[in-house]
Amino acid sequence: MVVCQGMDHSAVLTIAAQLDTDQQSVADLMHRAQGAVTTLGQNWFGNDSRQFASDWATRSTQLMGAADVIAVMSRQARSQASDQANTSKS
Repeated sequence: MVVCQGMDHSAVLTIAAQLDTDQQSVADLMHRAQGAVTTLGQNWFGNDSRQFASDWATRSTQLMGAADVIAVMSRQARSQASDQANTSKS
């Protein structure tokens, strides 16, 4: 049985950078959608419009939560890569 442990430090840092890009993409998408919802609210009136805006408020929080999770994952990957680099130097 082959046991393999360790990390390709540069690959993990590359993935962390991609996660940063993905997090920003999610945040940008949320902001664009917020602009669309705001425009809808200026052009659509009544109970359905209010419900739509309320639904968006709930869902946008979830979307930002996803962006936050991606940011945490990126930080964790960087931290683990840093720990690995320090351990390898010892």
